[in-house]
Amino acid sequence: MNNTITDCEVDTSMESSSQFDTYITCEKDCSLRYIEALAMIGLLEKAEVVECEEQRFRKIRGVVVTGRVVETKCFLDEEVNQSLRIINIYLGFARSNKAKEKLAVVESGTSGNEAL
Repeated sequence: MNNTITDCEVDTSMESSSQFDTYITCEKDCSLRYIEALAMIGLLEKAEVVECEEQRFRKIRGVVVTGRVVETKCFLDEEVNQSLRIINIYLGFARSNKAKEKLAVVESGTSGNEAL
């Protein structure tokens, strides 16, 4: 079984990676939902399953668009499999819509309506 979900190309003309680093607040022992959220907003580039020391426990290790590695805590394999399905859907959607090429940081204004 191939545990790598998806590899997406990174467009080097995107916003400065340091701008995206601001939004990546967890690198180790993150929750599964955190990694799913990174995929949902387009910051996760790829993900793979890593076996843990305890039997039936695994974790997800991912690479974000800045090249940084993020990793979850160890969870039961059923939970990890469910998160992988969710992440795969988000990465596939981002790939089909070329979302990585459109990824940008939008600064909010004083009234908050400027980005609309």
